Amino acid sequence: MSMFPKLTPKLLDPSWFTVDQPFDDENEVALLEQEHQKWLSSIAQRNSDLTPIGKTATENLEEEEEEDDEDDNEDDEESESHDEEDEDEIEMDVSQERNSPMDV
Repeated sequence: MSMFPKLTPKLLDPSWFTVDQPFDDENEVALLEQEHQKWLSSIAQRNSDLTPIGKTATENLEEEEEEDDEDDNEDDEESESHDEEDEDEIEMDVSQERNSPMDV
């Protein structure tokens, strides 16, 4: 035995050569994505039933009903013919000709 310690590392260190256990990366990523999606949906649903500041519960319900009615009316108006719009455009053209400074 020598009096001085060895300062060189061992030729073979078992901590460098241990093999990790195989696992499925895709499965782990899919689980993380599902967990994240659940977290996002929980944030979206949290306190969604609260009434906004400055409004009563009945006002909030009435506005939702009005929005539904407006959406229904817009669908009905789109399905009708647009003859009324064409007549308005014609009237506008005629009224512009009458108000021209050359007629005065």
